[in-house]
Amino acid sequence: MLVSEVMTTNPTCCIPSDTAQTAAIIMRDENTGIVPIVEQKGSGKLVGVITDRDLCIGVIAQRPPGTESLNATNIPVEHCMTTKVIYCSPSDDVETVLDLMKDNQVRRILVVDEQNTIQGVVSMADLMNRGHVSKGDTRETLKAISEPTNEPSKPRAESVKTSK
Repeated sequence: MLVSEVMTTNPTCCIPSDTAQTAAIIMRDENTGIVPIVEQKGSGKLVGVITDRDLCIGVIAQRPPGTESLNATNIPVEHCMTTKVIYCSPSDDVETVLDLMKDNQVRRILVVDEQNTIQGVVSMADLMNRGHVSKGDTRETLKAISEPTNEPSKPRAESVKTSK
């Protein structure tokens, strides 16, 4: 089974100068925990990604001296986005995506073409809900994704492998 057969297409994207609040609103409205970041509006050229975890750790948990937290209404996405993106190709098989998820402890993988243009997102939920992975594969992948680490809390996408 190919990634193109299970991925969610046409994800809503941000640009680096958009605010963290803009990304959070997209996540709320699109019912997602990930927003691709593209070079400029309409370009589709992927330059990063922001997740709900990135927003929590990079905006809410940051406490500059004398403040309670950063203000999501004026913090640009580039302040808290991850620039080392885990991705695959639409022509990769589902097993490749499962390996990427396990190896990098993530539940979502961005899908790009040869020109690094965003094509979609494939999530663990896409694979499970559409019945494209066995229960054993699902269990093994979820176990690997959830494995505790000794690293300080940070966006996990910073330790990156890309499409094999």
